[in-house]
Amino acid sequence: MDRTNLGKQALNEFQQFVSPYSNYKFTEEYPVQLLRRNTIDPAAKVCITTIQRLYSILKGEEEFNEENEETSLFESALTLVKEPMPVVYNPRVPIETFDVIIIDECHRSIYNVWRQVLEYFDTFLIGLTATLTPQAVGFFSGNLIQNYSHEKAVVDGVNVGYDVYRIATKVTQGGATLAKERGTWFRTGIGGPGRRSSRNSKTT
Repeated sequence: MDRTNLGKQALNEFQQFVSPYSNYKFTEEYPVQLLRRNTIDPAAKVCITTIQRLYSILKGEEEFNEENEETSLFESALTLVKEPMPVVYNPRVPIETFDVIIIDECHRSIYNVWRQVLEYFDTFLIGLTATLTPQAVGFFSGNLIQNYSHEKAVVDGVNVGYDVYRIATKVTQGGATLAKERGTWFRTGIGGPGRRSSRNSKTT
């Protein structure tokens, strides 16, 4: 995952899940850790973290600013970075640390700059996403285990159906033009012609 609120949601689900066999909650039987510091508890059976913090841990950083986990990577300047993040072996976090890694919103984390963070570990990778991109399918070598469509979710009562309503406006019907005047520009087609803006504009 790439946002800490997704981690909080995951932790809440573990805390609420009751085993049908033992009648204990999952967190009563297995220690679950939501990382807020750059230390992985060796006693934890489940470790929840953002890929940003995991990368920080692999780099050997002692601290990581939690504000860096508040927004998706797609909402930050890092989306413009195309060079892979450098990852080297860290003996404090050996490649066999995890038995399996579950990647929430995997379409945002499995390629471009973060892919090698996941590939650092010698483990099974399971991706979860509601945006099944060709890149995501390709990363897992086309191994699609389950495809739960929106239509099926509506039938099951998980999702709510929808209808599309198209609203006609002056812009969608007649379009809009930008007419440049020295130092200013005029907006036409929105609220009537010749509406002045104080913003400067450049010819593109």
